[in-house]
Order: sequence, then structure tokens, then C-alpha cells
Amino acid sequence: MNLQRVVIVSSSTTNLSVDLGSIEYAECLEIQRKLVSMRRLSSIPDTLLFLEHDPPVYTIGRKADPSNFPGIDPVQTERGGDITFHGPGQLVIYPIFDMRIDGRKDVRLFVRRIEKAIISGLAALGLEAYVGEEPGIWVEGKKVASLGLAIDDYVSYHGAAINYSPETLKGFSRIRPCGLDPQNMGFVDSKREDIMDKMLLSFGKEFGEFATVEKDLLLF
Repeated sequence: MNLQRVVIVSSSTTNLSVDLGSIEYAECLEIQRKLVSMRRLSSIPDTLLFLEHDPPVYTIGRKADPSNFPGIDPVQTERGGDITFHGPGQLVIYPIFDMRIDGRKDVRLFVRRIEKAIISGLAALGLEAYVGEEPGIWVEGKKVASLGLAIDDYVSYHGAAINYSPETLKGFSRIRPCGLDPQNMGFVDSKREDIMDKMLLSFGKEFGEFATVEKDLLLF
């Protein structure tokens, strides 16, 4: 994928959503960083990336505790949080958003809006989700979605990961995700496409309408 051939989209264009499918972590991180730079230049509107990471990968944030991942060699990232797992059976959502409201940056409010969108999307699937005492989104006592954002000046990247298959739980069994017992991790028993459709609608209600485009129209 040649990132020098990213299509420039007018800043007046509706927000965009792109399904990147299965993608290697390092390649996706390169895409995110390029899009963050473009968003800061207003070359693209707010852009929501949907994807799965394959091959599987462990990543750590800025507050990682090595005792939570003995024997694991994770990828260091700019996001907040501790160790987590990404792999097949998990829908990852990366918002490349200008997070300012009326020119002001409020990280806590932005995180709450992301949480609200995810909870609303899960509610549309018939699930009663909530923010627990521990970070993340929970359903029936299990953490089904993890959050870890990075902010470059005022543009967000990294984001959230929703487990939708028991396959994903195997990856969490080798670590203490965000310091939790891996038994606390759960999954949403729904199809990837259904979850993505509901999330697209709920993010649209919270952040404004999204137009879905093929990845080749945004990235070549």
C-alpha cells in the first residue's frame, strides 16, 4: 500500500468510514499516523476505521506494568493503558477525529463520547452494556470492549476493540489485560458485520453522519 497516494478529500465532505478488513498491526499504525497528519491539515474529514489485526499481536500503552505480561514481547504504542491483545474475532475501531469542541480540547469528554457510542451500538444488538469500575465496556460482568486512545495535538487515533468470538479470549489468557484476571474478559456473540453496522449508526448519532467508502478510494 503506497501511502503517498492517499486521496485528498475536501474538509467539507461528510465524515468517512472505511473497512480495512484484516490488516497487520504495523501497516495499520502507519496508515493511522498518515491519516492523523492529514486530519490536522483538514485534508480529510473525521474518519472511522474498522478492521481486525492479523496476525495476532500484543500491544502496550504508556502505563504498562511488565508483571502483567511475563514472557511476552509486546509492541510499544502511544496509546494509554496497559497490555492488550488484538487478533481475529475482534472488531477494532480507530477514530481519526478532530476531538475539539468549539476549539477546545476535552479528552475526558471525548472518551465518554466514544464509550457512549459503543454502549449505544451494543444496546442496538440487545445488550445492556456499561462502563465498569475497571476501564472498558462491560456486559453481564465481562469486559467485552477495551479502550486505549492516543491524541496527537487534537487528533485522536488508536481506539477501541470489541471481542465478538471466543477465539479472541485465548489470546487474553496469556496476560493480565490492563491488570485484570483474563477470566474477566468476555465477548459479544454477534457477527462482525452486524456489530460494525450498529457501531456505524451509533457513532453517526454521536459524531455526525458517516459515508462509507471502499478503502481503495481513500488509500491506494
